[in-house]
This record gives sequence, C-alpha cells and structure tokens, in this order.
Amino acid sequence: MTVEQIKIKARHRFRDNGGNSFSMTIFVASILFFIYAFFMSIKIIFDQVGWEKYFTLKGLRSEPDVMIFWLLQAVILLPLLSTEWWTVSRLYIDIAKGSDFVETKKYLNAHAFAYARKAIEVSLAVGIRKILMFLPAVGGAFGVYYIINSGGEQLSSPKLLLLMLCIGFTGVWTGLFIRYIISLSMTPFIMCLNPRAKISKAIDLSKRLMDGNHMKYLMFMLSFAKFVPLFLLVQPIFIVYPYFKICQVTMAEEILGDYWQDKMAASIRRWRRYSL
Repeated sequence: MTVEQIKIKARHRFRDNGGNSFSMTIFVASILFFIYAFFMSIKIIFDQVGWEKYFTLKGLRSEPDVMIFWLLQAVILLPLLSTEWWTVSRLYIDIAKGSDFVETKKYLNAHAFAYARKAIEVSLAVGIRKILMFLPAVGGAFGVYYIINSGGEQLSSPKLLLLMLCIGFTGVWTGLFIRYIISLSMTPFIMCLNPRAKISKAIDLSKRLMDGNHMKYLMFMLSFAKFVPLFLLVQPIFIVYPYFKICQVTMAEEILGDYWQDKMAASIRRWRRYSL
C-alpha cells in the first residue's frame, strides 16, 4: 500500500475506535502532566530554600552537584517513561486492531516487573545504538564550531578546506543517522508483538524489513509535519496523536507482512484461562 492508502485505512480504524483512542491519549497526557507537576513542585520547594541553581542551565554546566542531581533524576525517570511508552505502544496495537485492550492491560499489570525489565532492556539496546551512531555527527559539528570560533575574522585556506570537510562529513553522517533510525523503527512493534523475542534478532529483523522502505517511512513521518503548528492550540493533540499512533501501527503491519504475529495475544489467552 502507498502512504495515502495506509492513512485511509488508519482513518477507518480511528473512526471505529475513537473512544478508546481518546481515552488512551488522556492516559498519556495525565502521565506527562504528573511529571510536569512533580518537577514544578520540586522547583518551587528549591526556590523557597535558596537552591535555584538546580534549575538553571548555568548551574547544570558548572556545578557538579547539579549534574549529579539531574543524573539521578534521569536514572529514576527514564526507566519509568520507557515502561509506560512500551505499554502505550502495545495498547495502541490492540486499539488499531479493534481488540479489547483492557485484557492486555490486566496482563501487563500482572506481569509488570518482567514487562518493565524487558522494556528497559529494549530501550537501552536501541538507545545506545542510536547514540553511538550519532556521535560522529556530533564530532563533525564540534569541528565546525571550533574552526569558526578559532579562525578569527578570516579563515586561512587550510582551515577553510577543513571547515568544508567537516560540514560535508556532518551532513553526510546526519543522513546516515536518519537512515539508521528508520532502520530500527520496526523494533518496537516486533518486541510488542513478541516480548520474549531476542532483542538483537528483533533489531536485525527490523533492519532487514526496512531495506527499501526508508523513503516510504520518511515520507510517512513528514506527512504529519503539517499538524505540528496545531499543537500550539493543545486541543488538536488529542486527535492528532491517537490518529498518528494508529497510522504507525497500520504502517508497521504493512511492512512486517507475514512477520506480524501477535504472540502476546496467545499468552494473554493462556494467562486468562489458567488465572480463572
């Protein structure tokens, strides 16, 4: 199917499951609001006791204790966010397919520790690969910044040549980085469908399935760029976000083809039968 055909199919699914889509978006918004309220509460308390530096960029760059504070926050928060993100991704698969996601949520709650551990492992495996792939582009960008700031008013011919090389390298590697991210885009769906799959095999399968589909997936993602200005109004998020997630599931279903095998559904049925 073309991108437009995928979006048409997703619109039919969204229309048939609008209530569940909306409730799931409310769930996601409540998580984000809770995190925002939590950090704002800490900020207010810190401001009252004179610890304003913990919420300033200057303090983050120069104060070791501020760096440690935010590192600890990340260590605590990222695993929680990873687990919730994978849970929402799994539930949107059920919503897009018209299945009862309540049973899936009960199953995930009953196996919360094992599922959270798997979600964190997958997030780390994918995240570390992305960071390592992005580092050369960061190095090239730093080279551009350093040459420009150390060259004064005019750049010598060798520095100008080096600058052009750094710019070219950064641009090319950024393109490779985007391609690599797209190559990993099916990994979440593979793992959500079969949490017992090996992470390395899921990543390899995603790369193999995305071969030849990079431009299609990029065009699919860019087609939603027109909705970004609407987010300033806040309310359209509650329509655009669930529609986007259902479109993602529909796209993944198209790309995975015969590999779309929902083994978690079978696990849920077994769990329900033996838990009665």
